[in-house]
Amino acid sequence: NKRCRFLLDFEREIRQTLEDVKASDHPFSGQDVNASALGWTMSAVSTIAFRLHGNRKVQGGSSDHVPMMLPLIDMCNHSFSANVKIIQEQDGSDSNTLVKVVAETQVKENDQLLLNYGCLSNDFFLLDYGFVVESNPFDTIELKYDEGLLDAASMAAGVASPKFSSPAPWQHQLLSQLNLAGKLQDLKVTIGGQETVEGRLLAAIRILLSGELVEVEKRDLETLKSLSSKAPLGVANEIATFRTVIALCVIALSHFPTKIMEDEAILKQGVSDTAELSIKYRIQKKSMIIDVMKDLTRRVKLLSAQETPSAS
Repeated sequence: NKRCRFLLDFEREIRQTLEDVKASDHPFSGQDVNASALGWTMSAVSTIAFRLHGNRKVQGGSSDHVPMMLPLIDMCNHSFSANVKIIQEQDGSDSNTLVKVVAETQVKENDQLLLNYGCLSNDFFLLDYGFVVESNPFDTIELKYDEGLLDAASMAAGVASPKFSSPAPWQHQLLSQLNLAGKLQDLKVTIGGQETVEGRLLAAIRILLSGELVEVEKRDLETLKSLSSKAPLGVANEIATFRTVIALCVIALSHFPTKIMEDEAILKQGVSDTAELSIKYRIQKKSMIIDVMKDLTRRVKLLSAQETPSAS
């Protein structure tokens, strides 16, 4: 949807720019440049662009990802069984970035150099390459950080009196540090992939379900953002946090028009190639969400087992 909106806006801008241009000065020799043509152009470029680390550091110390054209490196072929990898080195200055291909196995003369497509979600595989990867460990779904949605998810999970819609001043300050409030807010969060739950979302839920400034102050934000941190704000808080995320997953699943079994039945009936691709895409998204729910449910069971002896 974002790409389509961009292309339509770009088409409108180009038409306005070329409206009064003489035929002899027309940059495209008088050819009509519409959203469809621009879409093909974008596809041609994006399929050979590498997503490298940019120079600008975003909140939390990580780099943004900038698509870059590397014509010589793109002479390598793509494969999920790669024998070479791309290494990016940067000395801190904007001009001195070295990108090189390094062999991971013994490469003989005349052997093809095979690069992995990259640690991409199925969104990029679908848009840029025209296929989806089953059980893609880097696949994610995007959600908007919405206080009302989180309140509803927490209540559905049985959490008493959630305060996502009315955070205390100190909680709001921490949300600003996570870029989930304030002037620099970025409300797009993800579920799935290598993190399972994006760190900013995980930290926000932990903080807002705690309500105890004294306890939260004992932990830094990086600890609160990590799923590997073992119940940093206590077992009860962690259980409530995981149940809230599980409820978010249930809500996300409810927005799909079909269930996985229905999708599989449609595929067996036989559909067009385009329809088959889109159905496989949504099957993988739903499967990924279910895997996240299974993971968090397992964690809740382990935490509940820890909590029971202390309660007795």
